[in-house]
This record gives sequence, C-alpha cells and structure tokens, in this order.
Amino acid sequence: MTKKSIREQDPERYAKVKAEQEELKRQCSAQMSLARMCPYCGHRVIIQYRGQHSYLQEKCPNCGEEVVFPPLLFRRAN
Repeated sequence: MTKKSIREQDPERYAKVKAEQEELKRQCSAQMSLARMCPYCGHRVIIQYRGQHSYLQEKCPNCGEEVVFPPLLFRRAN
C-alpha cells in the first residue's frame, strides 16, 4: 500500500496541522518525558510526556509486535 502525500494533496491543511504540531512540540519540550521501549527487540516505540496516562497499546515499528505498556506516573522523588 502506497503512502499518501498530504503535503502535495492538500498543502493548506498540511500547513495548518504542521503549525499546530510545532506548537505542541514547543510546549512539550520543556516537560519531563520517558521513552517506552519494546520488550521484544529494545526499539524505542513511543515517547510519553508528563501527564496522566493509562494503559497504552502500540505496534513496534521495528519488529511488528503489539506491545501493551502499563500506566505511567511521573512524580518527584523526595
């Protein structure tokens, strides 16, 4: 299956979404984050930023296995 090029098909929408994504990246860059690694192959599957999280299911782009991650809680050590 070929990938669609949204940049070429709808450049106006692409520019709008790209600007929103850049703003979100800017906001998140100052927050604490954690890389979630695939337990099968050790590949980085997702990066989670500080906030409230429940269970998360992702497909590893490296080995293709479905991985379920437990809830994540960020807190400061005393």
